[in-house]
Amino acid sequence: MKRRTFTQSQIRYLRDRAEEQYENMRGSRSFRNVEFLIYIAIVVLTALTIRSFIAEPIRVDGDSMVPTLVHNEDMLVEKMSYWFNDPQRGDIVICFYPGYTESCVKRVIGLPGETVEVKGGVIYVDGAPLDESAYWTGEIIGDTDPVTVGAREVFVVGDNRNGSKDSRNPSVGCIPYAKLVGHVVAVVYPFDEFETFSRVTYH
Repeated sequence: MKRRTFTQSQIRYLRDRAEEQYENMRGSRSFRNVEFLIYIAIVVLTALTIRSFIAEPIRVDGDSMVPTLVHNEDMLVEKMSYWFNDPQRGDIVICFYPGYTESCVKRVIGLPGETVEVKGGVIYVDGAPLDESAYWTGEIIGDTDPVTVGAREVFVVGDNRNGSKDSRNPSVGCIPYAKLVGHVVAVVYPFDEFETFSRVTYH
């Protein structure tokens, strides 16, 4: 079969008719609906990307971080920094325990290679008592055996030291970096409880 070819004038005519049809469609309800759906899809994808990879609000469930975080407060969790930097002592992190499907919020106390133990109501890191007066002033009930934190792991505890299941419990242990979701940067709701968290300085 012989292939048909178009002259330049025929091509221009077809192009002009296509542009006219496009302009006619732009004013139609169906075209506006398509534009709106595309806009909604872009907004949803952007929101999902931010929530999955950058930051998201998470509600506090329980009292293991009292008084720093209270049940039913909404905290803002930042997720990107741990892509480039290791967690630091004092960070409040969202993490997953072994076998858990729900995330937990705890504070990082021990870093890779350090040995952590509880003795006489105080946490010791590499044999030195840890000054936690910035967020904890009580006495911890019960001693623990020394635990050496593995490579790319952290030892986490709740600020409510006597009401928290954390790395002191053998069923939890140290938390691998891969199980860290991000770190808490602020309480954002209720609005009258808004507070940002700066990095703790230990003495």
